[in-house]
Amino acid sequence: QVKRFEFLLKHHGKIKIKHAVKVLKVSRSGFYEYMHRRPSKQQVEREILSEKIKAVFHEHKGRYGAVRITKVLHNTGIMTNTKRVGKLMHLMGLYAKGSRYRYKHYNRKGASLSRPNLINQIFKATAPNKVWLGDMTYIPTKEGTLYLAVNIDVFSRKIVGWSMSSRMQDKLVRDCFLQACGKEHPQPGLIV
Repeated sequence: QVKRFEFLLKHHGKIKIKHAVKVLKVSRSGFYEYMHRRPSKQQVEREILSEKIKAVFHEHKGRYGAVRITKVLHNTGIMTNTKRVGKLMHLMGLYAKGSRYRYKHYNRKGASLSRPNLINQIFKATAPNKVWLGDMTYIPTKEGTLYLAVNIDVFSRKIVGWSMSSRMQDKLVRDCFLQACGKEHPQPGLIV
């Protein structure tokens, strides 16, 4: 019935109410009562909260979703929950922009030196600490991305050294190598 009253209110002045109430099977007095009714306390609160949500959303250029907007509202003293904020955002058609992770690559044009390939894709060794391989990867976490550098002994497949940092820098690889050298004490002639 409320939807019918809203339809009549929307088209008030364009159609004759006398005929429309008969077609929609609602009472004329009920429609006029609905038309002059003041909004409820919940409706007023919902409108105020919706405006504040919209303001925070646009202030942060559409990057904040329901969780972050709720935190901002809590910091300003407005107590609400994420579910309500999400529902109101959905009703207003506000959707946060998703961020895509951008992989960080080392500078290939930089001061990197070309070295001869001594292994030639033959990953075998005759004894421990003759050939080490290294690799680096990233680990996404809630606090940010962590980078992990690892050195592996080809003969034993044992991790001989590793290092982790929140930044992908030369220091990460250097620390990994120094840790491996400190633990394994390789002889001259080691291929890395």
